[in-house]
Amino acid sequence: MYKYYKLALHTMESFINYSKKVGSNFLLCQGPGGNTSIKIEKKVLIKKSGYLLSDSKNKNIFKKVNLKDINSFYEKINNENKFDKSLSIETPLHILLNSKYVFHYHSIASILISAIYKKNTLDHELLKNNILPIRYIRPGVKLANEIRKINKDHNFKSFFLYNHGIVIEDNNVERLYKNILNTESIFSKLIDYKKLKVTAREVLNLDIENNKVRNIYPNIEYKKFKDKFLFPDHPVFFPNSFNYDDNYIYLNKKLNSVESIYFKTLLILYVLIDNNKIENYIKKETGRELRNSEDEQLRIQLNK
Repeated sequence: MYKYYKLALHTMESFINYSKKVGSNFLLCQGPGGNTSIKIEKKVLIKKSGYLLSDSKNKNIFKKVNLKDINSFYEKINNENKFDKSLSIETPLHILLNSKYVFHYHSIASILISAIYKKNTLDHELLKNNILPIRYIRPGVKLANEIRKINKDHNFKSFFLYNHGIVIEDNNVERLYKNILNTESIFSKLIDYKKLKVTAREVLNLDIENNKVRNIYPNIEYKKFKDKFLFPDHPVFFPNSFNYDDNYIYLNKKLNSVESIYFKTLLILYVLIDNNKIENYIKKETGRELRNSEDEQLRIQLNK
């Protein structure tokens, strides 16, 4: 199973197992979003762009790269070029953070909290729990450098990316995973986490047939969300709005499996946001630029 890695078997098994755990939890990771990495024996293994983290055990989804070479490449300030075409645009997070393990995932709770809390209020709560808040910056070198710059005064291991997700680094993968669970526990004090779980189950069980799906939440005012992207994969995989009535939500086209995942992710978020004001979101122009980028076009092609 791990023969192509040629690294310490026990270490790799732990890394692969925890990567799969995160990738298989829909509340943490949806579709091809999220990525993990391990630095070992002067190499770094990083999940390739467009692949599912839930496939960690049964597919070759990681790229092995010489750590010195890729570190030198990304140490060039604001170098937005890609070291390797197959790697994610989020690769600099894994290189410019120093810990052995870096896990980046798209916690639905974190995205929900990003949307409904005023930034000053949320920043206070996060810092109180040793989580460093980071303003929305398009994934890439600028984001990684922003984390490093702000973290000089804190030396935190957990980072809250507004309208994006979470990054956690550590030199112990078991401790890192416990931190992931603890972070979700902290979020459960800021939102109705039980409702989030129930809503996720309900929405994931919905069938999309003939480009429509039952509208089981007819009281939601869906039009308030138009042109407000809630996370980076929103404009990439589901950029269009939809029509609806009390019985059905009508889609503009037939969705592939990944587009369906992000449509359902949005439904979950819309239900939980409900009557709350949307305080933070990705603007339409920013979302369009992200979707049209080379890396995101590659992900779209890989997940058709």
